[in-house]
Amino acid sequence: MRMLCAFVDESGSPSAADGEPYLVVAVLIAETQRAIELHVRRARRSLGRREARSELKAARSEPIVTHRLLEAIAAEPCEIYAVIVEKGQIQGEAAERMYQLAVARAIALAAERHPRLHVYLDKRYTNARQRLSLEERIREGLTVIPGQMVIIEQADSTSLPGLQAVDFVAWAIRRKYEGSPEWAAIIRSRIVGEEVISGNKTAALPGGR
Repeated sequence: MRMLCAFVDESGSPSAADGEPYLVVAVLIAETQRAIELHVRRARRSLGRREARSELKAARSEPIVTHRLLEAIAAEPCEIYAVIVEKGQIQGEAAERMYQLAVARAIALAAERHPRLHVYLDKRYTNARQRLSLEERIREGLTVIPGQMVIIEQADSTSLPGLQAVDFVAWAIRRKYEGSPEWAAIIRSRIVGEEVISGNKTAALPGGR
């Protein structure tokens, strides 16, 4: 069984302080990095962004760019998994813990079907202790999956186009829950797993305490 690539990113802030009701963590699985990354590079070239470190973000892109990139992703033999968190009133340290558990659950959803994964996470934390804490949460969530072999790498999205692609996926799914389903409809055929959880109940997930 070959190892697949899994790109992971979130859309929205974990804290309810931002006034947004949802946090979405998405996983985009592909056979190789190249298939997904080519579409991001083409999108950048169409905008004249040829520099290696130019970054595409769904929240800052024109609708036509977003539409074309989501269509290109949907045309690939990829799979999408997502965890949608109803944040409630969670803030502060509890919000950060909720984020880590949501990431762990999203990766576990993917690993249940594909136990051999090289996971690339957008590097949220600059602090090494926090990066280790996140990886520990993910590992805890994977313990219930027999035979899994998951490599975890926290990377800078500016240098990894696949992370830019999953940013668009997470954004599209969050927009669906906010009342604009047309974006997620573009990639609907590639969504294999989608789970809604309450931020107040994340302690019940694998890896919770």
